[in-house]
Amino acid sequence: MLLKRILTACLLFVLLPVILNAQGTALGNFTVKSSPAGAEVTLKGEAVVVGITPTVFQQPLFGEYRVDVKRFGFEKYSTRVMLDPSKPQELTVTLTPKTRIKAAVRSLVVPGWGQLYAEQRTKSFFFNLLAVGSVAAYLIADNDYNDKYDDLTASERAYDSTIIHGGSYADIRTSYLNLRDNREEAYDAETIRRITIGAVIGAWSLSVLDALFFFPQESGTFSVKGLALKPETGSGTIGLTLTKSF
Repeated sequence: MLLKRILTACLLFVLLPVILNAQGTALGNFTVKSSPAGAEVTLKGEAVVVGITPTVFQQPLFGEYRVDVKRFGFEKYSTRVMLDPSKPQELTVTLTPKTRIKAAVRSLVVPGWGQLYAEQRTKSFFFNLLAVGSVAAYLIADNDYNDKYDDLTASERAYDSTIIHGGSYADIRTSYLNLRDNREEAYDAETIRRITIGAVIGAWSLSVLDALFFFPQESGTFSVKGLALKPETGSGTIGLTLTKSF
C-alpha cells in the first residue's frame, strides 16, 4: 500500500510539468513589457484584446496582430506580430517621451497640431478654430481692400482727367470729394487688413508659445520644490514613488 502511494506520487511529479506545459500551450502566452510600465496595450487581429504593461495575454491568439502600446506623455509604439498559441513570445518596448520642442514645431506648421500631439484636444480645437477664423478674416479684409484700392485708383484718374480737361469748379470739387472719400475708405480697409494679418500671426504665435511653455507634465505626477510624487505600476501592483532633488 505504501509502495503504491510512493509510485503514484512519483508519477505525478514526473507528469505534472508536462500537464502544466500542455495547458499553458493551449492557453497561449504572449507577454508585453514596456519601459516605463503602465502603458495600454491593444492587440487587433481576429480579436481585439487590451491589457496594461507588464501583461501576459493567455488567450489562444493565432495569426497576424497589430500591437499598439501607448501611454500619456509618450510616443505611440506600433508593430505587427505573428502569434501562435504553441510558441510563447515576448515583446519589450521602450517608449519615447513626447517633448515640448516637437509640439512647438507642429504648432508652427499648423496651430493646434502641437496641442493635439500633447493630447490636449480642447486646446487643439480652440487653436484650430482661432487660426481658421483669423485666416478667413484676413481673406475677407484683403478682398475688401483690393476693391477699395481699385475705387481709389479710378477716382484718382477721374480727378486728374477733370483737371487736365479744364472741368468746371463744381466738377473738380465733386471729383475731389469722391477721391477723398475713396482714399479714406482705402486707408480704413488697409488698417483692417493689417489687423487681420496681426491676428493670423498672433494665432500661430500663441499656439507655438502654448505648446512650448504649457506642455503637460505626466498625468498623476505632483511636485513641489523638488519633491515629486509619481504613481508607478508593476506586475499586479500599484504604488507611489517619492523623489527629492537636491
